[in-house]
Amino acid sequence: MAERLPAAVAQSARRAGPGLPGGLWRLELRAALARRRALAIKLLFPLVLALPLALTGAPQFFAAMLLTVLIAMVGTVGTGVSLTRSRGAGWLDRLAVLPLAPWRVGLEVFLASWLLDCLQATLMILVLELAQRADPLTVVSTWLLALGTLAFSGALGLAVATLTDNAGEAMLLLAVVLAPMLFLSGLFTGVPAVGPRYWVAQLLPFSYLQNGFQLVLHGNPPDGAPGQFLWAAGVFLLVGGAAAAALGRPLLARGA
Repeated sequence: MAERLPAAVAQSARRAGPGLPGGLWRLELRAALARRRALAIKLLFPLVLALPLALTGAPQFFAAMLLTVLIAMVGTVGTGVSLTRSRGAGWLDRLAVLPLAPWRVGLEVFLASWLLDCLQATLMILVLELAQRADPLTVVSTWLLALGTLAFSGALGLAVATLTDNAGEAMLLLAVVLAPMLFLSGLFTGVPAVGPRYWVAQLLPFSYLQNGFQLVLHGNPPDGAPGQFLWAAGVFLLVGGAAAAALGRPLLARGA
């Protein structure tokens, strides 16, 4: 991204107008799609895990756990590490001096990463559906929930990118932040029926997504239904987008 000129960003932003995001995210997405080898690796990576789980009859609880962890890692690492690398290349320094609102920069760089992550998740869901032939409503609601989880995870990655300029340090911070969330979501031990851990799990997308994957794999999770997944997907999409907009200013402040 370092070779892009600020003038190109400014021109794209002017075409988009002062309202909704529409210029910078296209530039980001176009640059990512142009790197065909990296894009192919990015799209094939989730399938390396999803295919064996879908085709070998792995226990539903553990298969859903691994798929949920994969979605969480795709969202956080895809956004967090790429943005820290962009800072090292001077890309955020260039954005900081352009006449773009900070909330817009945060939302648009988040959107570009999120769209690519959604493509990865969509391919994975298609593989699961072809292998398992699950109920269409369950598959669609779980897919939308995966997109909402990617938005939440991407916002976490963006938050970490405001704290460090080093990609390796960003990976470590992401692991420190994400691991407790996955545990509290019940991915490894299940969610207690009562108590603080139950209520924490209701505030995180990962417990919902694990239940969704279990249903797609013909499991019997203790909680969760397509209607609940759709509601949670909408909530976490809004949370991720709002957090990305709010983090635009500290992201550019680190780049300035």
